[in-house]
Amino acid sequence: MTDLSPAGPALRTAQLDGRRLSEALLPLELAPRAQLRLAAVSRWNALRGVRVGLVGLALLFLLIGANLATPIYPLLQQRLGLGPLDTTILFTIYVFALVPVLAVVGHWSDHLGRRALILPAVGLAAAGDVVFATAGSFWQLAAGRAVQGIAVGLSTGAAGAALGDLLPDRPTLAAKLTLACSAGGVALGPVVGALLANGSDPLLTPFLLHAIAVLALCVPLALVHPRMPGRNRPPASPPRITTPAHLRPQRLRLPRAGRREFLLAAGAGFISYGVFGVYLALAPAFSAKLLHTDSHLTGAIVAALLLGSSALAQLIVPPTADRLVVALGMTGLATGLGLVVTAQYTETPALLFIGSVLGGICQGVAFRSLFTTAVAAMNPERRGSELSALWVIVYLGSSAPIIAVGALVQTYGLLPAVSGFATVAALLCAALAVAVARKPRTA
Repeated sequence: MTDLSPAGPALRTAQLDGRRLSEALLPLELAPRAQLRLAAVSRWNALRGVRVGLVGLALLFLLIGANLATPIYPLLQQRLGLGPLDTTILFTIYVFALVPVLAVVGHWSDHLGRRALILPAVGLAAAGDVVFATAGSFWQLAAGRAVQGIAVGLSTGAAGAALGDLLPDRPTLAAKLTLACSAGGVALGPVVGALLANGSDPLLTPFLLHAIAVLALCVPLALVHPRMPGRNRPPASPPRITTPAHLRPQRLRLPRAGRREFLLAAGAGFISYGVFGVYLALAPAFSAKLLHTDSHLTGAIVAALLLGSSALAQLIVPPTADRLVVALGMTGLATGLGLVVTAQYTETPALLFIGSVLGGICQGVAFRSLFTTAVAAMNPERRGSELSALWVIVYLGSSAPIIAVGALVQTYGLLPAVSGFATVAALLCAALAVAVARKPRTA
């Protein structure tokens, strides 16, 4: 008799094997691996959409937490006697903790699985919240920032690779979600921090509530059944890790395929995150002087304008392969920086908002297009390590420039320091625009 069940004979076989209907209907590359049934608790074979949502939320929450303190730094400066250089050092400590972790363990998720890095990262983020919320000295703040950096370093490459694994048929969507959650988290962090800091304890409340949120996220992450990374591994293949040698630190390498696309994306990210870092560190003070207000929320909104515009552009505007459009995007970022600096010299607040939004939109269009092209050229079997190498270069843009600008602020003042940085960043944007517009050489 003909089998008329929805899945045909395969369904009966799956049931005889003790598998669930949802497992039987999954393609092989997304089915759970028998070797990874680590514990009875990790048996929730969630649908692909749920898994994508969990990974996106983890990345979003981690980056919100890493930027909660942005509008609170003026209060910390008063309470602990910190200067502008101390504040910028706190920003760079986060990067100096993040980058080595990305470099050392970026390839681990290719062997251990993506969840093996994302779940501990979310737990570490909660620990960083506790350290930061109870900080009574510069060094305790530095320790909290370091823990936050380690958490983001563990998760960044793994989360991006996980989205690529879950959406092998939609690489553009995977890249869009990775960038939107990253930029969106950085943009939302200051706003959430400012809104939650209006209570009786502006240091404790934001970090306590964030710790509760990320700990709640740990529950579904722990319950979901892990899968091995990679696009076409058969379900009977052994786990990739066989000896501890697989987890040794590896020298960061440029990908063999798509090297030009990788370098262009890394260059755009380096410049962009340098701008983002300076914006987050100094925008509250910059806007307070121009707008004549001490409101934490106002400073946070100004800081979030650039990144929020970038995240929105990455979600709405489709990526393009048109070299001229991408080059104009980098040029638009330089123009936006010029308008922000001009706003201070001319005391025109409107230019501050226009320049922030223009720069964010143009950066979002350019970086997302370059990032999508670079990720599409990566080998799925090494996506975790290659993405980590890309993010190492990108995050380095958030370190040295901020320290340099902080030192210049102490020596020359806020406006001259920001003007000098904006000039250098605009020149780098122009150079990258020329490199993007040039037609690649054919072999």
